Amino acid sequence: MASKKKNKKISYQLRWWLSVVVLLWGAIIAVEITQYKRDKQYRVEMINNRIEFMNSRLLDLVQNGVDPSPFLRFIDDFYDASSLDNLSLTLYDTETWNEESRVGFPSPSPDEFDNIGRTNGAYISEHNNVDSINIDPDKTFYYGVKQSDDGRYLVQTFLPLNAKLAAEIKGNSGMRLFVLGACLAITILTYITARHMGKNIRVLREFVSNAAEDHDFVAVDKFANDDLGEISRQVVNIYNARKAALASRELEHRVALKATEERSKLKRQMTNNINHELKTPAGIVKGYIDTIMDNPEMDEESRHHFLVKTQEHIERLCNILADLSTMTRLEDGAQSIPLEKIDFKEFVDHLASDIEESGIIGDMTFTYSVPDDCFIKGNYSLLMGAIMNLVKNSVAYSKGTRMDLHLLTENHRFYTFVFADDGVGVPEESIPQLFERFYRVDKGRSRKAGGTGLGLPIVRSSLNTIGGSISVNNAETGGLEFVFTLQKWRNTPANQDNEENT
Repeated sequence: MASKKKNKKISYQLRWWLSVVVLLWGAIIAVEITQYKRDKQYRVEMINNRIEFMNSRLLDLVQNGVDPSPFLRFIDDFYDASSLDNLSLTLYDTETWNEESRVGFPSPSPDEFDNIGRTNGAYISEHNNVDSINIDPDKTFYYGVKQSDDGRYLVQTFLPLNAKLAAEIKGNSGMRLFVLGACLAITILTYITARHMGKNIRVLREFVSNAAEDHDFVAVDKFANDDLGEISRQVVNIYNARKAALASRELEHRVALKATEERSKLKRQMTNNINHELKTPAGIVKGYIDTIMDNPEMDEESRHHFLVKTQEHIERLCNILADLSTMTRLEDGAQSIPLEKIDFKEFVDHLASDIEESGIIGDMTFTYSVPDDCFIKGNYSLLMGAIMNLVKNSVAYSKGTRMDLHLLTENHRFYTFVFADDGVGVPEESIPQLFERFYRVDKGRSRKAGGTGLGLPIVRSSLNTIGGSISVNNAETGGLEFVFTLQKWRNTPANQDNEENT
């Protein structure tokens, strides 16, 4: 099956160039033809006027009785080797029809011409006519008969159209060559202009085609420095800006979608963990109660054992619910938690006193080193809960003999503290998961230590809420090191107002 060939369109550059060239050439040629005809007519009239002047002057001389011979000799000498060299000028006496005087070659006498100017079969125009038929050997350029006012004398003038006269009538060909050169120069100039304009059109067409077909196309500025190039450059800039904006929105959408998916994943994971953590103590409590109810004659010692276990797991269940409530409050109401000026040295003194009086650390010792005038920006209850969770975590899992809190370094914005113990630490692969909810280092998720799995996540959320941060690593000497930052209290106008209010 023969395929149809597509008609190839003529380019904008070629169409524009051809239109301009045809229009300019047409205008120049029309002007040149008109000017040539006017110049030719002017030169013809000048020759005719000279001949008419010679005729009139010759008749005036003979009418006034002056010998015309000197005048005719002057004409013969003056126009020798000129375009009027072949001029035939004859003076007749009309009474005798004798030839009185003559310049140039003999011409037929006036009585030999009929009314339409025929003699010996040759046509001689009575007017200026360059298209007359030949009088051997040339065409007639001028023929005229003029009588004196008294009718006594007649002047017959004849000028054939020879090559020399034709060249004078046509004029100088240099002007035509100049016009031709000007046309060629204009043709070249318009081609260069069309090529320059066509480049912008070609690049713009390529840009539009690529932009329509390739969504990943990046436009490059290849336009010339002219008005069309500037307009094209603005179009490209608008396209690039719009594409960048669309790419930015698409990226933001993907990030937001990924964040939503992550939150949904974390929510599902947290929900599953909460269900698991709550089901375990709830199931144990239900088992103990069912055992007691199913055995009404159970001995008092066994009943008391089951009730103690039930109470332990109910207490653990309450602790989990309390920690979950704390996490929810930290996540949903972080912006509404007030921050105040806290003397951290005084804060740690009270903390150490409470630890000693409560006996919460057992056989372990708690030491600290905090400088005086160590004022921080925080929330007292959140900070107390965070430090106490670090203490409880060390007591429950470190298996060490001491814990220590001291200042590591400071800058103009933050204090950096270290809380460390001399225990066994944790495997390195567990370090990144220590702040995850319900994460336990032991693979069997052992609850022998009685923790809820939310202590360290609460520590991180609490410190983040008051503008701090925390990280953890295994110490070189053994045990865990928690490195956390607290904001310095700076005496800005807003903080001064808060200090006065407190």
